[in-house]
Amino acid sequence: DVDAELTELSDLVAELVDLAADVRSEENVTTLTLREVTDPVVERARRRSGREIVIDERRQLPVEARPGALGRAVKNLVDNAVKFSPPGTPIRVEIDGGSLVVHDQGSGIPPGEREAVFDRFHRLDPARPLPGSGLGLAIVRQIVEAHDGTVKAAASPDGGAAVGFTLPTADETAA
Repeated sequence: DVDAELTELSDLVAELVDLAADVRSEENVTTLTLREVTDPVVERARRRSGREIVIDERRQLPVEARPGALGRAVKNLVDNAVKFSPPGTPIRVEIDGGSLVVHDQGSGIPPGEREAVFDRFHRLDPARPLPGSGLGLAIVRQIVEAHDGTVKAAASPDGGAAVGFTLPTADETAA
């Protein structure tokens, strides 16, 4: 119990530091694809969780981003899907150009809560007893908005939630 509490407290402190830090500092912007950032995140999540996580890439277009920050956003999305999906169900990460959406088969997000899930400390009723701080998606929004992108949450055709973001592609940025 003490180890679990210590891990949860450590995670909370790390999330608070990430949220308070300026995500634009220190790390250089580089041209990359969302797949380049997603592959290592998904591989780590597969090893840690033992879950089936599939990457469904439709189009590969470059974006201008800070890879470490963007990796953190993708990690938070994948971690949420693992946390809120029933055991044994697959998770799908859909990449389409500058858009990345993580689909799960959990209970979903009610329409009235879809914007609020990106607010600091916001937690849906079913998530309240679970470990977590309600900061993961707020960090995603902060990182994505720092890259001139937008976040989104919707119902997934897979049966649960579809949560992700869209960044301008390098072609759109240059225009």
